[in-house]
Amino acid sequence: MGSETSRNISRRIEQALGVPALTDKLANELSPSDFNSLLTEIFSLRADNISPTEMLKLYAQNHYAKPAACNAAQYRRLEADMLCAAEANGIHSLILSPASLFGCCSAFGAVSQNKVISATRNLEILSDATNMLALYVAAEIKKGTLSHAEKPIHFCTTHRHIRYYAELSSQMLPHFGIFTMVSAGKSRSSYEFEIEALLFQLHFYLDYWQKRYSSTLSVSFNRRAGYKDSDGFFNRVINAVKNAFSNIEILINEQENNTVYYKGLQATINAHVEGTILEIGDIGFTDWTQKLLNSTSERLLISAMALDRQMLLRLLIK
Repeated sequence: MGSETSRNISRRIEQALGVPALTDKLANELSPSDFNSLLTEIFSLRADNISPTEMLKLYAQNHYAKPAACNAAQYRRLEADMLCAAEANGIHSLILSPASLFGCCSAFGAVSQNKVISATRNLEILSDATNMLALYVAAEIKKGTLSHAEKPIHFCTTHRHIRYYAELSSQMLPHFGIFTMVSAGKSRSSYEFEIEALLFQLHFYLDYWQKRYSSTLSVSFNRRAGYKDSDGFFNRVINAVKNAFSNIEILINEQENNTVYYKGLQATINAHVEGTILEIGDIGFTDWTQKLLNSTSERLLISAMALDRQMLLRLLIK
């Protein structure tokens, strides 16, 4: 609906200005440098017309520019706690730029460009840190500065994401923090990489949570399309998880779902708090490094744990 609304607005503007197909011409006929120069000049002219008093009015109306509700010191301690725990487990931490390359999310089909805040100079505000971690890993592998042929390599970061929504709700924050991790490697027989990487990441999240909170955990697995031997892949991985985590409830959804984001399987880590099941983490395989490096032997497992939700849960879990 959002993209259709945008097209309707574009057509209305074209009619009002008397310039048919203006949107298509700007998008497809200008070189990237000319397009960026044009946008920069337009933004500069519009900014010249904004006074300090007008800025205050705009601030009051815009939820995306306002600070988060959580305590900053406690939030930073939580970030440091997760990053230090990750480093102790051999997961390399990175500080990502607040900007990513333009189209970084939509190129993978991960997030619609309509939900991303685009910028000039071929950049956009980073809205999915896992994309940039995957891009970093792929670039380093291509340069030869990272080796992942023998065993998986793991990287993580914390980041505050912002995505645009026409309407916000209590379940849809204007910006939100996540801890995210990627594990990259090469395809091996009997899905050895997938099993090793998945058990590694699950162990980190479950161990981290159980050491800090007194709540029951469960993991829900959902089958996704993307592997030729879908049954063999899913069953072998699930059996490995059951053997490794016999003390955790494992829930399985066998119905295959063909999503753009995940391949093979996706899992949700749930915390059971005062009779309520709350999703605290998400994990699954993607084909992003396959596309970036143009190699079907590349494998990538990504995951994330919500920081804002964890801040709220800390008030409930003692």
